[in-house]
Amino acid sequence: MKKQNKPKLRDRIRSLANTKRCPRCGTRCMLSQNRCPECDLIFSRLEFASNKAAKKQLRKFNRDYIVYTKDLPKDVSYFKLLILTLLFGLFGAQYYYVGKYEKGILMTVSFVYLVLCTIFNAYLVEYMETMFLYFPIGLAGMAWMVSIVYVVCRKFKVPIMVDMPTVESVEKEENSKKDNKNTEKIEKNTKKTVKNDKKAEKPKVEEIIEKIDKAQQKEDET
Repeated sequence: MKKQNKPKLRDRIRSLANTKRCPRCGTRCMLSQNRCPECDLIFSRLEFASNKAAKKQLRKFNRDYIVYTKDLPKDVSYFKLLILTLLFGLFGAQYYYVGKYEKGILMTVSFVYLVLCTIFNAYLVEYMETMFLYFPIGLAGMAWMVSIVYVVCRKFKVPIMVDMPTVESVEKEENSKKDNKNTEKIEKNTKKTVKNDKKAEKPKVEEIIEKIDKAQQKEDET
């Protein structure tokens, strides 16, 4: 049984190596595919995506055309992101820099809570148990450590905004699809005509061979 399972694991590993995840819907696509079959995301647009435009849209609470990806865009510096997470990560600076404002606000609130706990520790201990007092601080510390690991391993997801397709671009894409379909139909028709021509040529060749054989027979008889 173990010998039979080995090739299956190898096939899975090979299939995963030849695929990539769509940053919008998460479906696995082949590396050669230019478009996601589920959400119709064009992967070439990710190269021109912008984090600044995504932050503007997130401030307006608009999440249309926003994708979270591990590949940092051109307007996000990895060095800045690493420094912010290491020095000011407990305050949530890395989330503000990238545009994840909800997580940044939670980290800021936890940091303020930490400051209040250190100042008024003696007063708070009288009214609250130590577990409930330091539980939010522990969560904030864990979130900070996790964000450091994600940034170092380059798995920290950043919101980017894919260019909104204009009417002209949509029309061009539709026309290109129609042209591709027409070319495919033309190729199929040409293949059919070529096959029919070859079938029609075969009997003609056989007739010529028969005529040559008859002429040779007549010469032999004479």
